[in-house]
Amino acid sequence: MTQQVNGHVNGDTNDEFDGQEDCLQFIEERFGRNLSPSLAANAKLAIRRRIAGSLRLDVELEEAMKSSTLSGDTRRVEGFSADDVYLHPTGMSSIFNTHRVMMAARGPLQSVCFGFPYIDTLKILQKWGPGCLFYGHGASEDLDDLEARLRRGERYLALFCEALADEFDFAVVVDETIGNFINVHVLPYADVVVSSLTKVFSGDSNVMGGGHSVKGSLLRRSILNPKGRYFQLLKRTLEKEYEDDYWAEDAIFMERNSRDFVSRIEKINANAEAICDTLRSHKRSTAPVGQPTIKQVYYPKCSPTRSHYERCRNPNGGYGGLLSTTFFSTAEAVTFFDRLETAKGPSLGTNFTLW
Repeated sequence: MTQQVNGHVNGDTNDEFDGQEDCLQFIEERFGRNLSPSLAANAKLAIRRRIAGSLRLDVELEEAMKSSTLSGDTRRVEGFSADDVYLHPTGMSSIFNTHRVMMAARGPLQSVCFGFPYIDTLKILQKWGPGCLFYGHGASEDLDDLEARLRRGERYLALFCEALADEFDFAVVVDETIGNFINVHVLPYADVVVSSLTKVFSGDSNVMGGGHSVKGSLLRRSILNPKGRYFQLLKRTLEKEYEDDYWAEDAIFMERNSRDFVSRIEKINANAEAICDTLRSHKRSTAPVGQPTIKQVYYPKCSPTRSHYERCRNPNGGYGGLLSTTFFSTAEAVTFFDRLETAKGPSLGTNFTLW
């Protein structure tokens, strides 16, 4: 539980009042989140450097501006830099603008949504442009069906896949929000990587943001892959289409929040993996009479498709902070949920546990 203490300042003279105001402002700017809006441009650059992987240390903004290579680059793609990272006000804004820029660059083709996404992603693809082919299960059979469609001559704007894209000429867009770029390295497999900065990158649940990269860039943030086949085309299109509308004070808050994002992700990885192991220790194939047990735990570490995750996992990366479990009866699930002494909410990536 968080308590908020509000202070009230009394003073007999204007000089004393002004001095106390200056003191309060200093405390808020030094230890709080409200740096001067005049620092917004530097804050945005620091955010982009963190996303690019060249700034991983928990340092003040002034120190972050001294060098763009304060630590190793986790992206490991030749030619990739903070210049290929694009910031947006929200995660969905980055996805929408990635979709919009793709259509501006390649024309109004249908998109493919492979796997079940955050629902607004699907709605953007369905409502803006000529529509979307939706493979909700993301199964091998879905890839076979898509390949058959492509061989019949159907063509698409973008999709979450790689091998077919190489052969049939469409872009690959990957949303790495849940895995996050400390844990997984997906840029080599994508033309554009998108991610929500509102979640684990911020951690404090008090500011929104997004980005993209184009194999080389990020939306929400978005990131562009400089080795991607569409890099030059998308880069030229973004020069005409991209507008930096990320609010100055949001950037200030986001930069301050994200300074400790590496240690936050490491803690989240460790805690989620421990919870996974605990739940799995209670897993049974059948339900013993009168004994609540876990039916299944869903987490990359124990997934039947773990080998795919391992292919993209960074050397020191973990398995993320998102997991779910099922029970043998609704009553058991309700009891478990009600007895959890954590915050409950439909989000992820906070500095506190959400169930």
